[in-house]
Amino acid sequence: MKDLPTYYYLEHFQECLGFIDEACRELLAPEHQEFMHTFATAELSVQCTLVRSLNRKANCIKVSSLAYDEIPDHHRGIQQCHTHDWFTPIPEYAFKNWLVGLTKPELVTLLRYCTCISVTATANKSTIVELALTHLTFISVSEHNIYQQYIYRQVDSVLDYLLFLFFGNIGSRLNQFSMRDLGVMRTRKRAAQAQARFSTRDQALSTYVYAIELARLKEALKHNLQFEPRWQSLAQCPEAQGELAEQHRAEYLWLWGKHCLQAGEEWTRVAQILAASTLPQAQEKAIRLAYQNGDKERVQAQLEAIIDAPDNSYLLAFAEDFLARKYHKKRTSVLTDMLRNSARHLILDEVHKHRVEAASVEYYQAQGIRALRTENELWRSVFGLVFWPILFAPEFAIGTEFDWRPYHVRHNNLYTSATEQVEQMLTQCASRSGLKQHLIRQATMHYGQGSGIFRWHKQLLQRLLLFVDHVDIAALNRVLKMMAQDYSAYSDGFPDLLVLTDKGVHFEEIKAQGDSVRKNQLVTITMLTKAGIKVGITTVEWGIDPMQPYVVVDIETTGGRAAQHKITEIGMVKVVNGKIIEEYETLLNPQCRIPRNITALTGIDDEMVADAPIFAEVADEVAQFTKGCVFVAHNVNFDYGFIKQEFTRIERRFSRAKLCTVREMRKAKPGLKSYSLANLTAAFNIDMTRHHRAMSDAIAANELLTIINDYRLSNKSY
Repeated sequence: MKDLPTYYYLEHFQECLGFIDEACRELLAPEHQEFMHTFATAELSVQCTLVRSLNRKANCIKVSSLAYDEIPDHHRGIQQCHTHDWFTPIPEYAFKNWLVGLTKPELVTLLRYCTCISVTATANKSTIVELALTHLTFISVSEHNIYQQYIYRQVDSVLDYLLFLFFGNIGSRLNQFSMRDLGVMRTRKRAAQAQARFSTRDQALSTYVYAIELARLKEALKHNLQFEPRWQSLAQCPEAQGELAEQHRAEYLWLWGKHCLQAGEEWTRVAQILAASTLPQAQEKAIRLAYQNGDKERVQAQLEAIIDAPDNSYLLAFAEDFLARKYHKKRTSVLTDMLRNSARHLILDEVHKHRVEAASVEYYQAQGIRALRTENELWRSVFGLVFWPILFAPEFAIGTEFDWRPYHVRHNNLYTSATEQVEQMLTQCASRSGLKQHLIRQATMHYGQGSGIFRWHKQLLQRLLLFVDHVDIAALNRVLKMMAQDYSAYSDGFPDLLVLTDKGVHFEEIKAQGDSVRKNQLVTITMLTKAGIKVGITTVEWGIDPMQPYVVVDIETTGGRAAQHKITEIGMVKVVNGKIIEEYETLLNPQCRIPRNITALTGIDDEMVADAPIFAEVADEVAQFTKGCVFVAHNVNFDYGFIKQEFTRIERRFSRAKLCTVREMRKAKPGLKSYSLANLTAAFNIDMTRHHRAMSDAIAANELLTIINDYRLSNKSY
């Protein structure tokens, strides 16, 4: 890892202030301007001391921790920071927070000095902290030397606003510059423009205030803490200035309303707070709350108004469904109906319970039908590449290189802000050839660049072109337009699979037993259907499929850790309906010496593998042999982990369903003293030609698989 310059932290802060001075000067209040001027003219030691202090999460900082070799005179730096009121002694309002941050020895010293309480140094810290908070007072402690060893960073209210202007949020800190310079964090440096996110100071301050209050509320809800709202009533909540402020305000009101509801407050007050939020989830909750409390006539009028003039697809879907069930006596929800009316039903082996989508793809492939797992990736990728020239145009590259998501995506205003450009792009991509040319051009020009919308991978363009070759282009154009009009509503919830048949392309949402269709999936699937894209729900039932192919694997290695050691031998048998139908066996050259103790165990030495292939040369054979099979082994994570690691070394992905004969034998034959392969083969009279050779162990493990599957077939509740 490369080294950073001596004053890297100061250079980073100056870079941040440089952006603010160039692009955000009109957004600064007098106190911000005064700070920037004072800091710019301060001595090096003062600048370094302050910026070093910013790396501390807590405001209460031990003076000795600010002594760094590169700071010429850190004592003077601290003194000058006090002169500028950037540092102060620990104030009384921060006293308890300061106590909580002290070390256990410091707390014990203060308790012994300031109280008559007998406390032992062996007590746990939580007990000592509780004693300190209960018995120590600010007046009694403020004269002690420990108190004098700390300072309080008083300038945070100014600095936090400046960092907010730079990063666009209140969570990012200066360490992101270091992560960028070290190559740990990727940024959009190529697209960076010195443009402010806000056009007026009122917009910036409004967004900042709501961002802070939203963060406070989220923290309280996350840790189940008491929340004291800044505004005691809805009327006191200021109107949001600008789109980002409105987004923060909407989420704040939604979470505040839920918090008030959980606290048992009057439902009418809660409903008013929720209804004031523009989030569809909040409006839905307000309507449900009113209905539950008997305000049914007003609720019906609200639902009908939403249906007559819909401005949100999520809310429209809710209104239509709720009106039908509560007022027109429909017994089931549209989500339930969608599942009940599903056109396809699959029965898959229960070994796939944790990989239902991948198992569904394998099922179709076994039938000779091409299927791809797509979910949100496919649609986001098409959207991102089609509109790339607009999303990342210089005039819209507002913010800094740390802004990962495009401006129009963050603000959900692509179509309204760039209607003409969007329509021109859709016209350009209205033909199959035009769309393919555009996708190829954009992917070639921008491959690997971060987009904040989708992730690049080697097969991405190939999958997109396959999709374009079969999809109805007019229908796809309609989907892209709706995504441009409301990306926040239509950026997720897309179906799991793309399926290609003789009749064309369609999509399937896979739902296993117990799964439900989520509201965002309903909204997106409804949109796709209206646009002309064929979508269906496929339900999956778990059973035991005797025709499920298994590949029973055993490997020999140079040691026990996949990251440090290599495979020396692979033995595999493919099994269908209890019968071995194919075998695969090979020695492998690990390209390293085989330890003597391993040779003593397996009999495999350096001479035996000298002319054997390396793993990369047999990778295709291993992948093909195991394709569509359940990967079975005794202690499966060992064998699977080594093979997966070998594929990783050659930059290839390896993923299969797994079954462990150790774990499953514990279920099928409980109570045995040992479940090692040698002891199990002896207990069940299984022949083993030679233990610790791959093919012999694989064949033995297959006999255990037969016992396991016999148990599964005779015990369906298993």
